[in-house]
Amino acid sequence: MSFAKLLGGSEVCRQLEALSDSRRIPHAVVFESRDMQLAKSAAAELAAAFLCESEGKRPCGVCKACRKVRDGVHPDVYSVETTGGKQATGVGEIREMIADCYIKPNEGQGKVYFIFDKMTPEAQNALLKILEEPPQNVQFVITTEKSTLLLKTVLSRSVLFKLTQSGEDKTSDEAFEIAVEIARAVPQNIELPLLGATSRLLKSRELTKQVLEQLSEFFTMALEEKYLGEGGYEDYITGMTRMLKRGSIVKLFDVVSKAQEMLSHNCNMNVLVTWLCANIRESRH
Repeated sequence: MSFAKLLGGSEVCRQLEALSDSRRIPHAVVFESRDMQLAKSAAAELAAAFLCESEGKRPCGVCKACRKVRDGVHPDVYSVETTGGKQATGVGEIREMIADCYIKPNEGQGKVYFIFDKMTPEAQNALLKILEEPPQNVQFVITTEKSTLLLKTVLSRSVLFKLTQSGEDKTSDEAFEIAVEIARAVPQNIELPLLGATSRLLKSRELTKQVLEQLSEFFTMALEEKYLGEGGYEDYITGMTRMLKRGSIVKLFDVVSKAQEMLSHNCNMNVLVTWLCANIRESRH
């Protein structure tokens, strides 16, 4: 099943297709969705794109690698299994996965690891080490119902995609436009563009919620590009990557997370927007 069939014509769908076709799939991806089956199906599609043997559009759906991934029998695609009846993946399972990462693939040019179950904080800290210095041609796909269940350090070293099926509520065009305005304003030393963009958030709480979610994705993508040193992203992502230090992008990610928390606690919108603008400005330096 293609990304388009899974996700409709959403912005996330377009981003995933662009990354797959350009062979710029991030080494670590987080799929957040209320529908875990949707997240797992997207993970399989991404694995097929990563291992696809086609020289054209990926995943092609017809090569041996694509067929094996979709049939669940590709020898270079692994699911990290929670053992011993535990409710969350522990540090032991993650360490076993890390050890396996350094073994050559069986038949493909890379290896894909799915982490579908919740992880303990200890497991996430163990995972963090491999995310910081990943082996070549290894991809990690994590699925979660809520990205807040993951450590911020894990999220900051992954690219987060929030999945919705066709027909579900998706980020509005206005929210995406505002998020792009803010992302473009972030590296600039002049304040007017940032003030103008953030002031539009006063329109509604729902709009602000969607903008913050989109900004979280943008900042994680900028971090991914910073760590990999590769291109393939939109200009508002590469602008941040070129102009900001890695630590500044991490701070911006934390600012958005804090703003989301403030919004969930029904903080006064004027206070929230003023705080957000000031802290984005401060985090740039």
